[in-house]
Amino acid sequence: MDGTLRIWDIILARQIDAIHVDVSIPRLSLSPNMDVLATTHVDQNGVYLWVNQTMFSGAPHIDSYGSGKEVVSVKLPPISSGGESKEEDDSDKPALSNSQPQATTNSLVREQQIPDLVTLSLLPKSQWQSLINLDIIKARNKPIEPPKKPEKAPFFLPSIPSLSGEILFKASEPSNEGKEAQDDESDKVTRSTDLPSTPFVQFLQSSVETKNFEAFTDYLKTLSPSTLDVELRMLQIIDDDDDQEPENRPELLVLELILEYLIHEISFRNNFEFIQALIRLFLKIHGETIRQQSKLQAKAQKLLEAQSAVWQKLDGLFQSARCMVTFLSNSQF
Repeated sequence: MDGTLRIWDIILARQIDAIHVDVSIPRLSLSPNMDVLATTHVDQNGVYLWVNQTMFSGAPHIDSYGSGKEVVSVKLPPISSGGESKEEDDSDKPALSNSQPQATTNSLVREQQIPDLVTLSLLPKSQWQSLINLDIIKARNKPIEPPKKPEKAPFFLPSIPSLSGEILFKASEPSNEGKEAQDDESDKVTRSTDLPSTPFVQFLQSSVETKNFEAFTDYLKTLSPSTLDVELRMLQIIDDDDDQEPENRPELLVLELILEYLIHEISFRNNFEFIQALIRLFLKIHGETIRQQSKLQAKAQKLLEAQSAVWQKLDGLFQSARCMVTFLSNSQF
């Protein structure tokens, strides 16, 4: 009852692990698979579970454990949601500060151990699939019957009495501001304008400058499929603007930045299923523009090469997993 827990391998007749807890252990139970150990402690409510790490990773200190020279001291975690007392928190501060860099190092090592795997966005399946099937969704939601004409005009709309019974609305007089707006629209084609300062463009430009696309990806995840479709369609090139030089068309610059973003995400295999749906929607909207611009063609070629390389690696992983499953299913134990 000294609070020490020692685990022995009866077949090998040796000790394989030794830990020391601050509360004595009156009862313990080992799972049939030898992977989980359950313990109860004096004056403690609940059951504590311990995982057999030797089944999931190597045990570099197994020799020292077997000789009994090294015993790991472990503090039981608090059961209450509020955590431990303030004095215990203050006493544990140095240990926490020392363990944080180790956790970061372990996460970095874990990322380096699986360089060929892909990460998913963990978005709902309906969200990224809606990007692919937006046309089908719009056609399905389209009203079958045209909107019916109201029998009576609303009271707040000025109308003109007529003998035919049809509702005639009184046209408002054009103002000087309206004429100026029409003149501005007529000069819109022949004049180069900057892109509107939308959050979509702002996040994209800042991400390309810092080479960190995480904030832009998080912003895209918050958009609904229809909103993301509208953001991409706002960058469409109008056919009347074909005579302008590419330098005077900021939409082309944004399209080039989007291609750089897609190349980066595909190369690093981040948010894989969401990026695949985004690529399909982007090429569907701007495919013709990319075909006509040489700079965009070069970026699209890089995107194709990155996509092909990633799919080849994934196909190799799929084949390996398929062969392993086939081998295990045909094996007789």
